[in-house]
Amino acid sequence: MASKALFWNAVLVAAILSPVAATVAGATQQDPSSTDSSQQTPPKPDAAKQQEEIKKLPPGPGREELVRVCTGCHLLSVVTSQRKSEDGWTDTVVEMRNRGASASDDDMVKIVEYLAKNYGPNSAPAAAAAPASSVKVNVNTAAAAEIAAGLGLPQSQAQAIVDYRAKNGNFKDLAGLKQVPDIDTAKIDAEKDKIEF
Repeated sequence: MASKALFWNAVLVAAILSPVAATVAGATQQDPSSTDSSQQTPPKPDAAKQQEEIKKLPPGPGREELVRVCTGCHLLSVVTSQRKSEDGWTDTVVEMRNRGASASDDDMVKIVEYLAKNYGPNSAPAAAAAPASSVKVNVNTAAAAEIAAGLGLPQSQAQAIVDYRAKNGNFKDLAGLKQVPDIDTAKIDAEKDKIEF
């Protein structure tokens, strides 16, 4: 099975490199207060939103493992909004394991196979099957990946929204959202029915 071999190769490389990476990271990190905010542990996902995301997952082998292993740390839409090859999903799963995801090797292989099948580069986004009016994005709480997927924005603009709200506080209305530098205001207007504050 190709995915099992890919997974084991990625695990082997990660096992070899993780002590080196930890040493390099420890050597370069001089001030604990200056850690990169992207490396901080994200808050636990909202339980109600997570249940909605779980309902959207297609059935099949690996679905149960994905829900059990991946829902404790981040909203599933962060995962399902992406389209990756089997190699890409293997790298992601290995990285999540290195960050603390706990599952057997067999479970990890099933997760990679499920993601590659249902969220590969040629698979249709699940959100496309849902009526556009039913998919809402709260720009005050959503992660950048959720904003990008829900509003059809480039990842850089979605991240700019998250960074702007972190610096300036929550958005109150559409006019406030349009104050984000380099944001596509025409796209924001076009998607305004999907935006929640």
